[in-house]
Amino acid sequence: MRFDAVHPPLDYLVARGVEHLGPADWARKLPDVLWGCATVGVLGMLVSRRAGRLAGLLAALLLAVAPFHVRYSQEFRPYALGLLLVCLSLLCLDRYLEKPAAARLLALYLSCLATAYALYLSAVVLTIGALALLVEDVIGGDPLRRRTARRFLSMSPLFAAALFAAYLPWWPVVREAARRPPMAAAPHTLERAGRVLSFFLFAPDGGHPLGATGLFYLALVALGVAVAVRRNGSRFFVAWTVGGMAAIEILGQLHPHYDVARRYLPAGLAIPALAAIGISWIAGRPRLRPISALVVLAVVVLDARSLAAYFKDGRAEWRPLAEALRTRSISEPVFTENQYAQLCTAFYAVGPLWLFDGGKSGRQIPNLDGEIVRLTWSWQPGTTA
Repeated sequence: MRFDAVHPPLDYLVARGVEHLGPADWARKLPDVLWGCATVGVLGMLVSRRAGRLAGLLAALLLAVAPFHVRYSQEFRPYALGLLLVCLSLLCLDRYLEKPAAARLLALYLSCLATAYALYLSAVVLTIGALALLVEDVIGGDPLRRRTARRFLSMSPLFAAALFAAYLPWWPVVREAARRPPMAAAPHTLERAGRVLSFFLFAPDGGHPLGATGLFYLALVALGVAVAVRRNGSRFFVAWTVGGMAAIEILGQLHPHYDVARRYLPAGLAIPALAAIGISWIAGRPRLRPISALVVLAVVVLDARSLAAYFKDGRAEWRPLAEALRTRSISEPVFTENQYAQLCTAFYAVGPLWLFDGGKSGRQIPNLDGEIVRLTWSWQPGTTA
């Protein structure tokens, strides 16, 4: 974890605990499935409290069928946990402002700390969303919320210091990773912006153009933004999305890493909430209610179409290939296109021991890019994994 340092350690520690149970491949994903399902409920509750019950129900529905959320709620990666903790922290903050109590403050502290230990960019986006929520309640909340928000805002440096003190064990890893040479910065183009946005709309995965269906969803989000900025309690959703996206982009330009749409997940998570606010505004007009029902149906159908494409082609099944390779001579070399295909093929065709020695004691599986096997290269002599 220290060598890679791409993510903080919390999700890895959960996975390590599950590993002691000897899980099958599908069982390893169960924690992420649970995190993703919980995020649907937590986001729905948060939107209900800030924008109304109908908007909350719609937000939960739109997130539950969103291809980006379905995908990262069933992958063996830390994103599902990081997204859950962002929503949970904001919900805990909203509950504390509603009724300040020591137990609620402790829940807020622990959820914020867990967010920082789960996903770096989730912590960045949480900071933006929480500050926006606080400022909104300082200006326009009811009297109790205004007093609590002002008190909390004045004490926020102390709260941040307490979080940082608990984060000190991991801080040296963050500093060392930040000093590593950055990649080339991604260009600012409309085509790239469209690909990032399409990932959070109807695209089954990254790299798709926006298209007509994406523009339809984007119009719902724009309506939600227009409604939210006029409605007390909902403005922070705009800051969460727009401010979060901007912060991630700025950080990506200052210290570029892989230019992938999933980097924006902590900010894009609020896009279904904004669309739900827009649809709930349409449904609030009696003459337009049939239109709002048709809009929801259209969104669900388009999401289902993208999900069908993702589950058909989104992830390769390596085991049939491995079965075929095991019937052939071990002396016959197997070539793969890149390191990703190399690691997956070798894991299933040879076994986990291949990852330790790069195939020295078993079948040779080189890749055409000539890359060093990452796991073997990462471990220093005399150390364990």
